[in-house]
Amino acid sequence: MSSKPLRILVVGLAWPPQTFLARLMRGLADSGLEVRIAFAQWPDEDWFFQSKLRTFKTRNWDGPIPGRLLRLLWLLLKGLLTSPRIVRKFWRHAARTGSLSERLRVLNRLLPYARVPCDVIYFPWNSAAIDYLALFEIGKPVVVSCRGAQVNAAPHNPKRSVREGLPLTFQGATLVHCVSSAIQQEAVGYGLDLAKSRVIRAGIDPNFFSPAAEKTPSERIRIVTVGRLEWSKGMTWGLRALTRVVAAGVPVVFSIIGDGPERQRLLYTMEDLGLKDHVRPLGRMDPIQVRDELRRSDIFMLPSLTEGLSNAGIEAMGCGLPVVMSDCGGAREGVTDGVEGFVVPLWDPAAMADALIALATDTELRLRMGRAARERVVRDFTGQRHVRQFVQLFQDSCGWPAA
Repeated sequence: MSSKPLRILVVGLAWPPQTFLARLMRGLADSGLEVRIAFAQWPDEDWFFQSKLRTFKTRNWDGPIPGRLLRLLWLLLKGLLTSPRIVRKFWRHAARTGSLSERLRVLNRLLPYARVPCDVIYFPWNSAAIDYLALFEIGKPVVVSCRGAQVNAAPHNPKRSVREGLPLTFQGATLVHCVSSAIQQEAVGYGLDLAKSRVIRAGIDPNFFSPAAEKTPSERIRIVTVGRLEWSKGMTWGLRALTRVVAAGVPVVFSIIGDGPERQRLLYTMEDLGLKDHVRPLGRMDPIQVRDELRRSDIFMLPSLTEGLSNAGIEAMGCGLPVVMSDCGGAREGVTDGVEGFVVPLWDPAAMADALIALATDTELRLRMGRAARERVVRDFTGQRHVRQFVQLFQDSCGWPAA
């Protein structure tokens, strides 16, 4: 058995990372792995420095041109002194791109990695892996995570190169993590070899995301959702469902946690639909604030148009909320329709409204499904299981001896 820790280099995260990825990174470090995360922006929150995580500094291609070129020359010289073979690979990769400006940009992105010691390179996002295909060629095992929108939405965006890049990441990766069986099957259509894929579903800390000891009564049913405000989360369809709930005479308030490019459109839609008195756009919140809002709520709604397996939905279930979610991605792998909540057809605000009304008007149904949701999380979606399966994934990718 090796006495040194398995070293994981994480590429493609922005600061601050998504909550579920921050949770995974800390869990991996706490389990004994050496986790080094590449960031262009230096972490500025206490939790990172109090963790066992390590950082690796990269540089954006910005600032005065002379400064950029001097920095690039310094990276090139350091790389040639310590890792000439890898630098030559990066140079050839950059030479295959278009203009001189683009070649310099590619070298600036790649050269910092020439000297980083690691045993496994991990890309939490397929899209990031596409930008770093040269790292697949340096002789280290590569693990790529395949998430919902990366497979069932991004390839259809003509402004992105995901459709052409996905097969290359699947071909070059040693192992591929899929967030659900549904996403795994969709990825096959883009060249994923099932033999080197592993399904690892979401995991949370059920001691943190837990039901409130006592819930303050409210005259209105409190529906909540959590997610980035972008078209893929289907908030417009959620608001259309809410208009039907209000029209049915159900006293309701809908809290939306999150921010993003669709925020202004969402505010306009609220006004157009006459929902101003029924919707609370709360913006971005930290994990404790999210947990506390979930605990105050009665129902979780997820009207997404694309998903892998919703981490936010699992967190809500951990807090004892019944969920109503659209049938996309791995929804049915997290929620059994009629048990922990309802899974309704995609693009169907009427069906979503019917499910919301059923829960809002039947206290016993709401409580029973909430208990079932909590039990499901404790049984199937704990963070310990999630981290343990990732540790095994990384060990398998490089033949590392199990502890």
